[in-house]
Amino acid sequence: MVGRQNLKKFGWRWTSEARDFMINKTTQDLADKIWKILDDDERAKREILWLTKRTEIWQTKFEKFWMTMNERSERKEKKMKKQNKKNEKIMKTIKIITISLLIVLVSMIGFFGIYKQNKNQMSNVVKDYTYAMDLNGARTIKLTLNTDNSDEVKTEENYKTAKEIIEKRLKKLGVEEYKVNVNNENGEITVQIPENLNTDTIVSNLTTVGKFEILDSETNDVLLDNNSIESSKVLYNRATSGTSVYLEIAFNKDGKNKLEEISKTYVKTENNTTDENTTTDENATTDENNTEATENTNEANTENTTSEKSSKTEKKISLKIDDSELMSTTFDEPITSGKIQLSVGKATTDSTTLKGYVEQAQNVATVLDSGKLPVKYDMKKNQYILSSITEQDLTYVAVTIAIIAIIAIIVLIIKYKTNGLVAGIAYTGLAALYLLLIRYTNVVISIDSIFAITMMLAFNYIFTIILLSNIKKMKAENVENAVQKSVTETYKKFFSRIIPVCILAIVFCFIKWTPINSFGMITFWGIVIIAIYNATITNLLFRIKNK
Repeated sequence: MVGRQNLKKFGWRWTSEARDFMINKTTQDLADKIWKILDDDERAKREILWLTKRTEIWQTKFEKFWMTMNERSERKEKKMKKQNKKNEKIMKTIKIITISLLIVLVSMIGFFGIYKQNKNQMSNVVKDYTYAMDLNGARTIKLTLNTDNSDEVKTEENYKTAKEIIEKRLKKLGVEEYKVNVNNENGEITVQIPENLNTDTIVSNLTTVGKFEILDSETNDVLLDNNSIESSKVLYNRATSGTSVYLEIAFNKDGKNKLEEISKTYVKTENNTTDENTTTDENATTDENNTEATENTNEANTENTTSEKSSKTEKKISLKIDDSELMSTTFDEPITSGKIQLSVGKATTDSTTLKGYVEQAQNVATVLDSGKLPVKYDMKKNQYILSSITEQDLTYVAVTIAIIAIIAIIVLIIKYKTNGLVAGIAYTGLAALYLLLIRYTNVVISIDSIFAITMMLAFNYIFTIILLSNIKKMKAENVENAVQKSVTETYKKFFSRIIPVCILAIVFCFIKWTPINSFGMITFWGIVIIAIYNATITNLLFRIKNK
């Protein structure tokens, strides 16, 4: 019994290895020796043979079992991979749909706006576009020569000078878009400016000659005139009694010396009464700084805004603009600063009144800074003229551009399949954001601007095609991070080619003439939105799609 168990152990141990021994020729001799030892014991031999068969049977079953388990594991793994792919595809689809819906929402806002009920009518919450005169119409003013002009001043040179002075005044008054044309034969000047709340004030300054004089009150001898003025500005001084407005006139070097001599000559005498018209105080504050003057400043103003009327005859000066006397005064003391300050109105706490004083002072400052007109003009025509381009014409242009864009997107879808569809969605979002950016950056839209907008949308379309081509190429070559590398390569290729356009756009932005400035601003913002949007939104969409 013990021998049998030993044989079983022996047989189990060796018969499991026998198959390998039989295959391996190097172990053939060892196997022969084992069988020779067992030849004398027939029973042990039968036992070994029986164990061998049993081992082979179980080994076969075991192999089948493991084969079955492996197959099950492989099937399970494949199923899990398939499910994971399905889940990834679902999540990918959800992400793309979510971003696409956001893009559609932005597109609806950018293209059509947001409307709400406001006093029985629908009003757009989104800021409207700022249109130039060629699209929105303009106030047209026609200036003709005054009959008081002598034949000596009716020259082509004076007409050109008058045109330049009017342009200076428009710039000083903050008008960025204007057209000024002069007829060199008869001197007529036509001015076109945008219609707004300040248009009437601006127009009132166009026919003002701007003749400034400081005269001797008795002899009417001219002591100072426009040629001595360097600059002028509006100042104000705040006190408990209210805010006072001043017009400060600064003179050039020659005028400064003359003013000092005049202030020494035309001084007040004793036993005078006060006439508050002028000041020489240099501590009045500007409207820009919005600071309070000190009590000392107020006292100085009070003292220095006095001109004395003596019981006896004294020398006075008269300040005139266009032969209209502003004041007649004397000086408290010699003025060495080269500046005089003229009081405009009285101190007030009423904001409306104060605004009127400031506007009055600003108009005078504008006229003095721009210079004196060499000829006198009368206003012959002053009316608002609508643009020849109607809103319906603009609608036709917008629809045409939209149709072209849709056709271009369809081409992308046909050529690049789902990537083309993603590119089309991204392209639509960029166009909408671009239009919103134009709205809220107050860029003036003219006919030239429409061309600039179309050009930038075409540039982005070219960028999209280059990007799709690079993605397709790198995916075919099984390049790792194909989308990111495609975006990088596309940026290098695209922006290296439009560097001249970027430089030109920046230069145009600094030109004040509205058509050029508008073209430059729209081109600049177009380049900015193409760079940022494609690096973020477009890149994200393609990474999700091709993950």
